[in-house]
Amino acid sequence: MKVIRFNSPKGQFELELKLVAENRAEHYSISGYSSEQFKEEVDFVMNYDFEGIDWLINNTNFEDWQEQATKINDKVNVTDEDFWCSSDDFQIVEAQN
Repeated sequence: MKVIRFNSPKGQFELELKLVAENRAEHYSISGYSSEQFKEEVDFVMNYDFEGIDWLINNTNFEDWQEQATKINDKVNVTDEDFWCSSDDFQIVEAQN
């Protein structure tokens, strides 16, 4: 399973990429997308990793995902000021088991 791993001031977290892809597709489906178009939007994000990161940091806030994100460690690599601002602190990886 693909996840977005990201740094936060409270440690590193992982968030399922599919959740982000579905969030993006739901946003665009307001325009009247069919279920096939919805699936195509989800597949697009799942196949083009940066699109998921771009959507996440430019169209949502950490608070939108706090309940779904899984903390994987306590490493702090980013300050409060820099958090959720740059794609440098986000990467697509396979989930840790």
